[in-house]
This record gives sequence, C-alpha cells and structure tokens, in this order.
Amino acid sequence: MKPVKKSENRKAPQQQKPSGITKPGPANQLLIWNVVIAVIAFVAFSPCLTGDFLSWDDYNYIRDNALIRIFTWDNILHIFNYKTIVVGNYHPLTMLSYVIEYQLAGLNPFLYHFDNLLLHIFNIALFSRLMWLLTRKTYATLIATALFALHPMRVESVVWAAERKDVLYTFFFLLSLIFYIYFLLKERRNLQYYLLSLLFFLLSVLSKGQAVVLPLVLFLADYWFTKKTTINSVLNKIPYFCISLLSGVMAIIAQHTSLTGQRLMAHTFLERLAIAGFNVSAYLYKLVYPFNLSCFYSYPAPDDMFGVYAGAIIAVAMVVLTALFFRKNRVVVFGSLFFLFTISIVTQILPVGNAIIADRYTYIPYIGFFFIIGYLLDRVITGKQKNARYFLAIPVALVLVYSVKTYAQSMTWHNNVTLWENALRHDPGNGVACTNLGKYYTDIEDYQAGIAMLEKAIQNKAAYADCFQAYQNLGGAYAKVGKNEEAVKSFSAAYALRPAIVDGIFGRGLAYTSLGKYDSAVADFTTILVKLNPSHVQSYYSRGIAYNKFNMADSAIADYTTAIGIDPGYGDAYVNRGNIYFTRNMYDAAIADYNAAIRIIPNDGKIYLNRSFVYFKMLRYKNALDDALKARELKMNVPENYIRDLDRMAKTP
Repeated sequence: MKPVKKSENRKAPQQQKPSGITKPGPANQLLIWNVVIAVIAFVAFSPCLTGDFLSWDDYNYIRDNALIRIFTWDNILHIFNYKTIVVGNYHPLTMLSYVIEYQLAGLNPFLYHFDNLLLHIFNIALFSRLMWLLTRKTYATLIATALFALHPMRVESVVWAAERKDVLYTFFFLLSLIFYIYFLLKERRNLQYYLLSLLFFLLSVLSKGQAVVLPLVLFLADYWFTKKTTINSVLNKIPYFCISLLSGVMAIIAQHTSLTGQRLMAHTFLERLAIAGFNVSAYLYKLVYPFNLSCFYSYPAPDDMFGVYAGAIIAVAMVVLTALFFRKNRVVVFGSLFFLFTISIVTQILPVGNAIIADRYTYIPYIGFFFIIGYLLDRVITGKQKNARYFLAIPVALVLVYSVKTYAQSMTWHNNVTLWENALRHDPGNGVACTNLGKYYTDIEDYQAGIAMLEKAIQNKAAYADCFQAYQNLGGAYAKVGKNEEAVKSFSAAYALRPAIVDGIFGRGLAYTSLGKYDSAVADFTTILVKLNPSHVQSYYSRGIAYNKFNMADSAIADYTTAIGIDPGYGDAYVNRGNIYFTRNMYDAAIADYNAAIRIIPNDGKIYLNRSFVYFKMLRYKNALDDALKARELKMNVPENYIRDLDRMAKTP
C-alpha cells in the first residue's frame, strides 16, 4: 500500500496545480525569455546611443585624457603602473578599454555608450546563469533577471560612459562567482574552476576597486550550498583576501590623491556611521520606489542632519527585525547579507566621491534583493493557491513600469543640459549641478550663462563641500572673457579652500601672466613645483612663458627644457624654446626645435612660418620658400611680398 500512496502523492500536485500555470522548460524556454529580456533592456537603455560626452568625468576619462590616445606597450605598461591614478581611481583595465575604443572610433561617443550597453547585456546573461545555479527555479530566475536588467537604478551605470568601470567589473565579478560555484558543486573540486574564479576576480578589481568585497560573497556561496564553513573553505579564500587587501590599499591611496582626506574631516566618525545607516535606508527606498532619480544627491548641511539620523535609525531597526524574525530563512539571510556585504564599501564611512548616495553603487548590491524577490514570487506563483496565476501580474507590471522609467531616465543622461537640469529640478540649490552646468556653458563659449550658473553654485557654498570647484571654473570663465582681475580673485578663493589642489593656484598664475604680473605668476608656478607637484609639466611651461616675458630668457629655456624632459611630446615647449633660440641668433638650435615641434604638431602653420624666418636668416632661401608656402597652405597669413622675395632669391644663383 505504501508504494501506491507515494505514487498518488506524486501525482496529486499536478492535479491540484491551478489552471493557466505552465512552468516553462528549464533550458530552451529560459533562454528564449532571457533573449526577450535582453532585447527589452537594449531598447530601454537605447537613448544612450545618441548621447554626448558629459562634463562630469567623461571629459577627464575620455575627451581630455591623453592616456587613451596611444596604443603602445609602453603606454599600456604606464596605465597598469600603480602610480597611474585617473580621477582619484586606479582601474587600469577600464582605461585600457578606452584606449582600444579610441583607436577604433576616436572621440565618437557612440562606441563608448554601445560598449557599456553591450556589457550590461552580457551581465544580464551572467546574472541569469547565477540565479539558475542558486535556485534551479525558472520563475525565480526570470523575475530576478528582469529586475536586474530593467530596474531604473541601473541607468547611471549603463548609460554614463565614464562609469564603464561599473559594468566591466560586474562582468568579471559575476564570472568569478559563477566559477567559484562550479568549483563548489564539483565533487572533486576541479582546480581549473577555482583558478578561473581567482583570475576573473583579479580582472574585476583591476576594473573597479568596489570588487574587493567578493571574498565575503564567496562565504555566502559556501553558506548557501554547503550550509557550513570549514577550515578548507577559509583557506581557499586567502588568495582572494590578498588580492582584496592589495586592491583596497591602492584604492585608499588613489582616493587620497583626490579629496577623501579633506572629506574625512567634514564629518565626525559618529556622523559617518549615521550616514552609512542612511545609505542603507535610502537604497532600500529606491529599490521599491525608483523615481525622482538624479545623477547627484548632495550631502545635507551640517545643521540639517535630522533626515540622516532618522534614516540610520530605520536601517538599524530593519537589520534587527530581519535578524529576529528571518534568521532561519536562508533565502532572506543570503539576499540581505549579499546586499549588506557589497554595499558596505560605498556607504560613505570612508568617503568615496562627493555625493551622499549614488545610483551606480547599487549595480551589484541589488542582486541580493532581486534574488529574494524572484525566489519568493516563484514560490507564490508555483504554489497551491487557487489564484496563484494572478501573482504573475506583479513581475509583468514591474517590467512594464521599470522599462518606461528606465527609458525616460536614460533620456536625462543625453547631454549636459538634460543631465544637470534634471538634477536641479530635484534639488534647485545643488552646487555640483550648477558647477557642471556652468562649466559646460563656458566650454561652448556661452560665458554669460556659465558665469551666472557658477555664481549660483557659490551662493549656496555652505551646503557645497567642494565649492572650490565652482571658484576654479568661475576663474576660468572670467579669464576667457578677459576679466583677469576677477579671475585672480576667483582662483585665490579656490586656492584658499583647497590649497593642496593644483588647479586653483595654476589658474591664478595664468591670470597673473595675462595681467603682466610676471613675478606673481612665477611665484604661483614655483609654489606648485616646490610644494604640490614637482612634475607638473604645465607649470614648467607656463613659468617659462612668464620668465621670458620677465626678460629672464635663460630661466625660460631651462623650464622649457625640463618640460620637454617630462613630456617629450610637448610640442609648444619646443616652439617657445625655438623662438628664444631664434632671437639669440642660435639658428641651428632653433631649427632643431621647430623640426621636433612639426613632428608633434604637423598642421600648425605658425611653426612653418617661424622656421621659414630662420631659414631666411641662414640664407637658405629655398627652404624658407617651401616653409612659407606650407604655412600659407595651412591658412597662415603670409605676406605676398615675402613669398615673392623668397622666390626671386631662391632662383638667384
């Protein structure tokens, strides 16, 4: 009788399953639905494909970054050098991706955005595989994958070209985790899976430092699959922790080359703990309600921390309640700890960036909650409830709403105006938004609008910790319109706020040069070279100009020579040194410098004209004529009588 009862019990769930619920096949149908999700994601994020580079880091990482211009082994080794810090970060693999793209497309934004979107599509596929390995549940996998693919909080990581590091490190992070799970699931613990996991982890941390938390996630994988921690499971994490430690040290060093040290002094340790708690609450809120999104969320003013403390209290309460009521629920424990482990490094206990929260920081951490949501909805949909099929409406509705919101949010990242005006709609006093919009207007030579926006940023300086940036940009805008006295005042204010930052005092030195105050200019450039950055090549070059104007030609030659030694490709330094040699009748030295400059800047007609004058002095009229004609071809205004005289003298025996 027992076998019969068992047979009846096996069939009973099939007979009682609600009509209309047909669970998709685990292989082919899962693949088909993943392709559908990927296509929807591609459409939802597609506005980025026609987007511009943005003044917020895109210029620093791509448009104005000399590192990505040259594809040689020497430059690649330089990029991987631990001293090569870009915008306060060490992420050589990300920089290498830009190098390759620059060789293929120059500064066409399309390829940079397309590759970000393509990496997101790859990450969708990898996350789907991860979910299947964790759950072996089709609906759980599809629901979580759709959330990962389409949640509006993904937008910043995907459509922002400068955030390549996010989608790239996630690609390797997921590969590392998947291969570690393969290693766990194999009875013989195949070593190749372990080594591949370790390799992909290394590639992940070389893409972005946020990957250092992976070893903690690997312990969660042990917990999920083996329900225990053994000595061997601890020992096999040691190589991961070594990589994490090294990467963490590099990240701290890199951040301290930017502004982390100053930001640590902006809040007490207790306040930073409260900010960390607020972060957890804010990210949970945005998980449920991903609207009113902005590219930048400002820190509150020091006297307006109530919301931060309230958020921290809510976060602590949620953690305590989860520990009390769900500590035996493996799904909730795994997902919650996945979120907490991976978000911990960017909760601003150690300040990263100058925003209190950032949408991009959730790209991996939200995986924990997507896992919980997918698993629980799968359980409900495939359960015995009479109306279980209606619960399918929940993920379908979420996909529709999130797809529309993601498309709309992607549109706000289209260009500098749409991006920063959206930020100002949510926070009219946002100093960072005003500064970046002002910088953009200055770049397109709308100086009046740029100055007005930068002055607006300064008006709210009490709540703008990095107000020195507004002063720096304002000084640059004043200099562009010839208001050098105002420029000096603005650069002085920037330097007073951040004396360790080169840009303020360097800009002031340039303004002093324009005002003819060469002694003051020399003093500023010397301060940079002695106290701030002994290898600041622009300061050597600019001090050389000031020295020359100050009738100190020998000192000018010395500075130009030093600049060339630091950067052999500094064409303008060769030109200026050649000009001094010319005035001193050192014609051979002048010709050598002009030749070097032309190799570096082959389409500058002024260099050819200068070299023509030297050849004329050397009585080499044919060479002088050739250079004069080349200068005219390059749109230089060359006197016609000069060319006629050269032509006549060149033909004279």
